Amino acid sequence: MVTVHRKHEINLFGTRYPIMGAVQQQSAAQWAQKQVIGDWSKDSETPMSSWIMSDASGGVGIKDIIEQLHGDRCWWSTAEIGYRGHNLLPRLVTQASTNPGTSNPEVIVDYANELYVAFGTDLRKWNNVTSAWSSSLGTLIATPTHGFVHKDKLYFACGSDFNRYDGSTLTTGAVLGSAQACRYLSEWDDRLFTLDNDGQLDYSLDEGVTWTANALSTLPAGYFTSLFEYRTAAGTRVLYMGTKVGLYELNFDNGVWARTDLTLPFHAYGGLGAAVRRDTAFISAGLAVYGYVSGNPADITIIGPDLDAGLPSDYRGSIIKLVAGINHLFAFVDATAAETPDLFMAGDDEYGNLQFPDVTGFSLVLKWDGRGWGVVYISGTADKALKDGVVSNANNTYRLWFGVGNEVFYVPLESTIQNPLEVQDYEFAASDTHITGWFDADNAVIDKLAAYLTVYLASTSADEYAKFYYGLDYDEDTWTLLTNNSFTDGQVDADGETVFDFASGAGLDFKAIRFKWDKVRGSTSTLSPDVRWGRLSYLKNLDLRWGFQVVVDCRRNYRFKTARSLLSALKTAKTTGTLGNFTFKNGRGAETHRCRIMEMKDIEIGGRKSEGVVTLNLFAP
Repeated sequence: MVTVHRKHEINLFGTRYPIMGAVQQQSAAQWAQKQVIGDWSKDSETPMSSWIMSDASGGVGIKDIIEQLHGDRCWWSTAEIGYRGHNLLPRLVTQASTNPGTSNPEVIVDYANELYVAFGTDLRKWNNVTSAWSSSLGTLIATPTHGFVHKDKLYFACGSDFNRYDGSTLTTGAVLGSAQACRYLSEWDDRLFTLDNDGQLDYSLDEGVTWTANALSTLPAGYFTSLFEYRTAAGTRVLYMGTKVGLYELNFDNGVWARTDLTLPFHAYGGLGAAVRRDTAFISAGLAVYGYVSGNPADITIIGPDLDAGLPSDYRGSIIKLVAGINHLFAFVDATAAETPDLFMAGDDEYGNLQFPDVTGFSLVLKWDGRGWGVVYISGTADKALKDGVVSNANNTYRLWFGVGNEVFYVPLESTIQNPLEVQDYEFAASDTHITGWFDADNAVIDKLAAYLTVYLASTSADEYAKFYYGLDYDEDTWTLLTNNSFTDGQVDADGETVFDFASGAGLDFKAIRFKWDKVRGSTSTLSPDVRWGRLSYLKNLDLRWGFQVVVDCRRNYRFKTARSLLSALKTAKTTGTLGNFTFKNGRGAETHRCRIMEMKDIEIGGRKSEGVVTLNLFAP
């Protein structure tokens, strides 16, 4: 490598040049324009960029943030996130007394303004005055798979037959007239319909006394997972059948099932969740949810909680039912992954030997408001079955009811004002957790410097508070509690702004960062701390890039080269597309850079001689 040995000499692209004056060296890295992610009105920094976390109403499911798309999303949250600018405790979930026996609540039905539950084969009624279950109303002939109200009677599908309850007497189809195999029940055109495990649809005009066969599906036995009423493309109302391979529409006059545009690959839990909300029929398959609007062609949307990053692995499972409320679509996710044997084709080699792995997740209830998914409830322990749920106005009280494990729970729902801050007797859960997605400032490569986190809280007290944590660089397991001089234990229990410095003010280097906050209330259930917003203030760290300015003296011959050849060599170096070596020190101070000539200003002397002075601006990327 060619070096330099003389004072006021440089080596550039392999040629030595004399220079005039000193080499001027400076940092050539350029700061990117300030960036604000989230609600820009909450940014008051001049040089620093900001990530503002004030809205998660777009729902859970974003683990790695795309900054320009996911300003209203989070990775996971058990908080109430449906209201922009407010992060509140979730609604209080209440256990409905104690299970009167040992069986799971298999079917929950609103009948005659009261709530009925089949605990296995034991039929009970909820007493809203005493907050307890009634004594047994009778024993069903088998564990029911579906409950349905037709006219003024309550029916339970029990496999080989059904039970009918008229408010006082529980009887069977065999006693009424003849046994009628059924797995699902529905009503259309003033008729009661049953669908059995073989895909046979029958109807009764006399409340289950006599039956007439109608459509028989050609799908294998055990493929049938729901039966409900919805409209056709022409606007008339008919029955639809959910199956493990898609949705079918009934042609009653011809007694056949017609496949719709919503067809799916085989899924063991396909079609179990089926509900109609407003003008859309919703069908599930595992954790996927499809919105179906009948037409030519049909309009199909995908809205399930499996989208984007899906749910955390602890909450694996399948949707077993969808229920429409006034303002939300509710999804019941069963983590036990256990289907009754008659759902499969017993004896058939293709389907009869299906095996499903054990699942150790937590069952949960989710809600969808048209924008995103939020959490209503998570089971306290893993492997608790979630079998059924219903939105009910039983006892003139609007609630969401569901069974998890051996117990029944309910959540009050609002039919008018929805905002928790405007409902006087709104009761909140005792605690929650909110986790943001990973934030990398839209650049996963460069380092950033987290300067401080500012949070703004309201409705706090010694009992109502929040704690804030951060995680770094995709470490999924490590959280660091944020503290300051005012809150040495990290427990923020004062209203207004609170600032947390990172690394005692020195700042924290990160490629990606995320935050978690846990909120807690005291014994008063109508109080909740409110995290209004959080703001991360950060700088984008610059990789060191050097620039140089040097004046080259090409007015004389130098080192056996003419002034003309020196000028020509500089012009050749300027036009090359590669980087060249630049050396201006040797010995103990040796320093060489790979540079490109970014700017070249010539002052050339005219006449017979070719000589001059050249000012060079060099950049070392």
